[in-house]
Amino acid sequence: MEKQLFILPFDHRKSFVKDLLGCEKKPDKEQSKKISDLKQIIYEAFLKTRAGHLDKNNFGILVDWQFGSKIIKDAKKNCITTCVPVEKSGQDLFDFEYGKKFGEYIKKANPDYVKVLVRYNPENIQDNKIQLKKLKDLSVFCKKNNFKLIFELLVPPTETDLKICKNYERYDANVRPQKTAQAIKEIVKEVDVAVWKLEGAKIEQWKGIISCIKRGSKIIILGRAGSKAKVKKWLKDASQFKEIIGFAVGRTIFFEPLKSYLSKEINREEAIDIIAKDFNYFIKTWHIQRNN
Repeated sequence: MEKQLFILPFDHRKSFVKDLLGCEKKPDKEQSKKISDLKQIIYEAFLKTRAGHLDKNNFGILVDWQFGSKIIKDAKKNCITTCVPVEKSGQDLFDFEYGKKFGEYIKKANPDYVKVLVRYNPENIQDNKIQLKKLKDLSVFCKKNNFKLIFELLVPPTETDLKICKNYERYDANVRPQKTAQAIKEIVKEVDVAVWKLEGAKIEQWKGIISCIKRGSKIIILGRAGSKAKVKKWLKDASQFKEIIGFAVGRTIFFEPLKSYLSKEINREEAIDIIAKDFNYFIKTWHIQRNN
């Protein structure tokens, strides 16, 4: 049976603090407890969805240690694929969440995958040099300690890109995929990537992107908080390629149910049910498109 990877990512930290709790400062003890509880809701929804499928080894979670350490421990105990982030949340330029102690943190969490999110436009040459130096350190550590690396690559436009394209939508549709391929060419020279977590592209654009990844590496599709319709289209186009093995879609699935739960429009069980249903929606979408 083909190995696939269906990850429910809820490693977001800054967006939970700011966008869900409306807090502009570092969360206090009670707010931190609330965030951990919201992540527990997502985890319970994940478990509910996973229980309904035979291919349980294809399911994984991506969650941070700060608010999700108990979840990580429970997942590992139950042989669920775990992924943990190492980047500082909400930064334009990559930096380690735990600074030079990033290795200690990874060993403590002991995940199946280490995930790093990087914003990398090939035009930002000096910023990219700074990022690549740190990313190479991470790659060396992961290789030495037998951790597989998931590289979440975002390619935001520069001011010049937006001037040329006139708006973000044109950049996103026509220029970003080309720049994604160029970024991968540069990154693979320094970083050993097991799985690329990438923004969607059209079928003809995927061919150029896939040609840049190293042999043996795989790709999963991220959601970028897009609409269900947009993410479905991304999955439909991506499913045509054997190198793309699944997805990691988070906010599209859980954000609105959690907002409704916090505003008391729905209760805890209803939030779990909605998240589970939407996670399952994308899994079924993937299977249908993959088997066509």
